Amino acid sequence: MRHAGWMWLWSLVLPVQGVLAAMDGLPNRLQCTAKQTAGFHDYPHNEEAYESVVFFESAFVLTRNEVLMKHLAAQSPYDAFLTLEHEQQLVELQCRAIRGARSQRGLSCSNVPPSELLLLNLENLRFTRTSIGGWTFTGADESTAGESIYVEYGQCDSR
Repeated sequence: MRHAGWMWLWSLVLPVQGVLAAMDGLPNRLQCTAKQTAGFHDYPHNEEAYESVVFFESAFVLTRNEVLMKHLAAQSPYDAFLTLEHEQQLVELQCRAIRGARSQRGLSCSNVPPSELLLLNLENLRFTRTSIGGWTFTGADESTAGESIYVEYGQCDSR
């Protein structure tokens, strides 16, 4: 019985170690392009009433934060740190290793406070990204102020 307990524990640990090994092969820099982006926005003239919006698809760059990766404490709940650069704005992401459909390896990343969420498939580099408060938190002017909620999907590559 004691042996079976250890086998169960290793069945949980080994898949995560496999994900971490795959992250070693993750390029230091990824160029990511959204294929489709949609969401809601409450405009200044109509606060608290979200209107459907199709946002313009955009591109962003993901880079591994090697400083934080190097000094990542063993007891940290995070497996990786990435920096997302979009329109000259930087967002620091903390990531956990995950397994998705068909046991594909990936990362689940968010910032603090959690207004950005990025899911990245490490095997095919497809991503899903969502943001809350996008226009407000990126320094919008008075004409576009308000709260945004959007979701997008796309593809990254190591150009």
